[in-house]
Amino acid sequence: MESSQNGTSNRQPFPANVHEEANTYRDEINLIDYFRVLWKRRYFIILGSVLPALVVGLITFSRPRDYKMTYLYDVGLDEKAYKILLDKFYSAENLDKLVSKLRETGLDEYAQEITGANTDEALKALVDFEEVKGTLLAMTIMGKPKEYMQRIASIVRDDFEKVIPIYSVKKGLSSTIANFKAPLDDIEENRFSLELELERKKATLAKLKNLKPWDLGKIPSDIVLQFNNVGANSAYLPLPYQIQAIESQIINLEESIRANQEKYDYYKSLLSLNQSLFDEVRNKTSSYYTIQQFRLFLLGSVKEVEKEELKDYLSSYTKRIENRIATSTPVIENPSIYAVSKGTINKTVKVFGVLLMITMLVSFLLEALKKSQARAS
Repeated sequence: MESSQNGTSNRQPFPANVHEEANTYRDEINLIDYFRVLWKRRYFIILGSVLPALVVGLITFSRPRDYKMTYLYDVGLDEKAYKILLDKFYSAENLDKLVSKLRETGLDEYAQEITGANTDEALKALVDFEEVKGTLLAMTIMGKPKEYMQRIASIVRDDFEKVIPIYSVKKGLSSTIANFKAPLDDIEENRFSLELELERKKATLAKLKNLKPWDLGKIPSDIVLQFNNVGANSAYLPLPYQIQAIESQIINLEESIRANQEKYDYYKSLLSLNQSLFDEVRNKTSSYYTIQQFRLFLLGSVKEVEKEELKDYLSSYTKRIENRIATSTPVIENPSIYAVSKGTINKTVKVFGVLLMITMLVSFLLEALKKSQARAS
């Protein structure tokens, strides 16, 4: 017992640095094992990462370079108007017009790129819009080869400046038609009540004229009548004044009916005119119909209109369209053509990094599989 106690009491714990050295030694062994695996599979790693990365780099370098042109337009658009513009330009209907125009001019390859762009990102890689400082709108056109860029940009620009505004014209005419229908409905709604009131006043006047006036001597002379509204209290007036008040009311009602009828006829004429303009735009929107063609239609319509008030209205509307055309030109008519960076080095490095990690992971997995098979055998 005594010896065992002494043995126990004489046992000393290992110093902490001994454990740390052991752990460090094991870590070094693990790292060496990892390097051995990598060195053993070095040819697989090189073939699986370096060569594919070089192939990607060569393919990227050998591809034709893209070029871009940017047009700036001095049009301030809020967020809603900007979104509507993008929806119009990238709509299937407008892209079909653009593709058709490109094919007509022999730019089949670029037309095929637009047709094959199935996502918004793919479309924006060809034609992109961006708001610059809230007052400028940048339209960037990208394509290849360089000698075709002027032709491509010309067609895309014409579509943006001449075709896209037609959609806004169509929307504006639709709103105008709705605005003219509202007063027409109000006049039609009030017409019956005004005519009914007029007939009642006429019947009242006829009956008042058939009454015999009282003897003026029987009416007390010291009575003073005070009215805030004589028309509403005309029944308390002497008969001649009642008749005069009713006749005045009849005249006012007849004038109101006449003025309403003139308004009705005028608004109806304007409604019919705007409806014909709307039909012109609606029937031709599906085709390559431009705002310049619509202007020519307006000029021809002015000559055919007979009423002066309609001529004035149509002339004013034509000037608004002409102003719209004038403001649709870019700040710089002929911008420079710039080469788009291919990003060969960036793409090559990214591919190499991804494949290097994959091949290293596969190497470790293969080595682990080999060891597990060796233990099983």
